[in-house]
Amino acid sequence: KDLAGDVPLKVINDGEVTALAAVQKIGKGNIMGISMGSSEGGGYANEDGNLLGWINEMCYIKLDMNPEAPTDPWTKGAHRGVSHMYLGQRGATKLAAKAGVKVPDNYVYPHPDMCTIK
Repeated sequence: KDLAGDVPLKVINDGEVTALAAVQKIGKGNIMGISMGSSEGGGYANEDGNLLGWINEMCYIKLDMNPEAPTDPWTKGAHRGVSHMYLGQRGATKLAAKAGVKVPDNYVYPHPDMCTIK
C-alpha cells in the first residue's frame, strides 16, 4: 500500500515477465519466455496468455552431459553441466574473456564474485 496505493502489485520471476511481454507483443499465448541475467528464468503463458506459475526457474536444467562438465557453486559439486553455468552472466563473461573481450577479473567465473547472486 505504501508503494502503489490501491494498485495491485505482484512480484514475479523475470522469465514470467518475458513470457507476458511476448504475449503482448505477438497477441498469442502458448509462449515460453526465457530471461538470461545472473542466471536464467523462465515463464510460460498458456493459450489464454495466463501464467501457470510453476515453470519459472530454469537455472538447473542439465545442458552438458559430459562427466567433466563444470559444477556450479551452489550444489557443491552435486550437479554438473547445469544451464546457469552456460547461459546468463557466467556464460557470457566466460565466452567474452575467451574471445579476447576485456572483462574485469572479478566478472569471470570462478571468481568468488561470480559465485553469488547479489
